[in-house]
Amino acid sequence: METNVVHELVELFSAAHLVSTLFVILAAWGIVRALRLVLQRLARKFNRYRLQITGIFPVLRLLIWTCAVALIVFVILDLSQNVLLAVLASSGIAVGLAAQDLIRNVLAGIGMTFNPLFRVGDMVQIGDHYGEVSGVDLIFTSLKTFDDNVVAIPNAEIIKQPVSNANRGALVEMVVVELVLPAGVPVHRVKLLAWRAAVSSPFTYLKNPILVLVEDHFDHTFLSRFKVKAYVLDIRFERLMASDITERLKTLLHKERLHTSDYLTGPAFPQ
Repeated sequence: METNVVHELVELFSAAHLVSTLFVILAAWGIVRALRLVLQRLARKFNRYRLQITGIFPVLRLLIWTCAVALIVFVILDLSQNVLLAVLASSGIAVGLAAQDLIRNVLAGIGMTFNPLFRVGDMVQIGDHYGEVSGVDLIFTSLKTFDDNVVAIPNAEIIKQPVSNANRGALVEMVVVELVLPAGVPVHRVKLLAWRAAVSSPFTYLKNPILVLVEDHFDHTFLSRFKVKAYVLDIRFERLMASDITERLKTLLHKERLHTSDYLTGPAFPQ
């Protein structure tokens, strides 16, 4: 039996097997690359369904590579049970010791593929990093921050910590804009101006409600913190919308002469 196993192991490295294996690997790589390009074009053409289209790529990629590996092992190499056990036993220990982190990341990536915490295109907070998910591989997940930096986070690290998802596969998401003013400002008037600033922004998704909340805040003195909660049309415009609403609100406050310096001592304002 041992002689047969050794003979079969030697045959694994025959020229025919190596050429066929290389062909399958290149074919799988080509299919995955073509699939990525097709889905990217579809996502650009149908931007409204961008997140749904790009979200299916990780699953399809995993299925393609799984089929490629199965084809190599069970069809091209046609390993017998004894040879398969011998290969797994000899390589398992070496790979397990040399690539523990890699294996953990791959297993985490497979788990995230079938039980996704997020999709490509989602805005997520992972640890100290916040940005758009630009890629989900078996080893790393890539985030594109608003500074145009790409942060690669190992998948094994992601499943260890809380993950905050701002839109969960939807194209719109809530954006919160904060403005801190002295406590003496006319609350009702400022809330109205804040609502006007949000509703007039070209980035605001008007089908969802706009809320303006106010709460007391103390930082060396009593202050009023205004929070404008509105939905953006596209998650990629999140920072543009926040900046636009802030600018519009400050412009409206200036036009109505609600200068913050007038309220540093907290005088009452006629409602």
